[in-house]
Amino acid sequence: MPAKELATAKLLPLAIFLACGVTIAFSEIGFSQTADIGAAKKERAIVFYAATRASDADEAMKRFMKKYPFVKGEYYRAGGDPLLQRILTEAKGGKHLWDVVSALGPQIISLKEKGLLAPYKSPHQRFYPKGFYDPEGYWTDTYDLFITIAYNTQLVPKDKVPDSWQALLDPRWKDRKICLDVRRQDWFVGMREALGKEQARVYMERLRKQNPLFQQGNTLIVQLMAAGEFPVAITYAHSVEQMKEKGAPIDWVTVDPMIAITEPIALSKNAPHPNAGKLFIDFLLSKEGAELLKEQQRVPARSDVEPLTDRLNPKKLKLHPVNISSEKLDPKTFREYFGIN
Repeated sequence: MPAKELATAKLLPLAIFLACGVTIAFSEIGFSQTADIGAAKKERAIVFYAATRASDADEAMKRFMKKYPFVKGEYYRAGGDPLLQRILTEAKGGKHLWDVVSALGPQIISLKEKGLLAPYKSPHQRFYPKGFYDPEGYWTDTYDLFITIAYNTQLVPKDKVPDSWQALLDPRWKDRKICLDVRRQDWFVGMREALGKEQARVYMERLRKQNPLFQQGNTLIVQLMAAGEFPVAITYAHSVEQMKEKGAPIDWVTVDPMIAITEPIALSKNAPHPNAGKLFIDFLLSKEGAELLKEQQRVPARSDVEPLTDRLNPKKLKLHPVNISSEKLDPKTFREYFGIN
């Protein structure tokens, strides 16, 4: 055998091995997967489980079906925790009814840890900043909820506005002057991650001594603050911004860190319609999908879309996303820590 052919023959097994290794590695993390439109046409359907507003899920599905008329879309909407429980109950019973799910980050990460998601790296993922997608390809963020300090402008003088987390420890905010959601364990954990355990422990102990007021429901808290029930709240910036634009006497401050609660989208490991599911994920993560989210008064995570307002521009905020499962948030410990019944 000629020397050139002999060298080629010796290298061939190595080339095959390397090629197979690369293929396997890419396949394992889902990076080689793409949405097959031909297969989606045969699947003809998609089922979307959503924790967002029903009207938002409905509009997203209508826009998607207009773009891909060969797919019939359906959605089921429930609150995040009930939705998570429904998925877990169905999985336990061997039912595989949904293709795509979108909920709060901790709930989606729980599904990943339980082995119920399939890796899919959308080609649009490159438009999302680090920390707002799963490195292994199991989920990508769609929009965010920024937790900040808000206040009633009629009850808080301009020169007394608490403009940092430390400012909430001022004695003027003691005894039910600060309102906090009873489910704000995501903020609690996010602060611990951002500040470090010891610094966060000291801070939370001092905040607990402020004797904050607790309510359930972000919207209710913002409404009560606007009505003058309390001067300050730890709540969502976008909700305050929306009510402020309607004339409510409230505002919010930019803090460091600003805890970001993500709303990722993910593909089911046992999706009945996996290719239609990938098409829907691609649609919602595309610029068109992000613009739709902005129309719905959401704060899109996609980096090349103009922010909902300049103040809510993610590029100008020091964000800390909470990428931890629901189980590790430990709401029981949070409630016990603050003495919430």
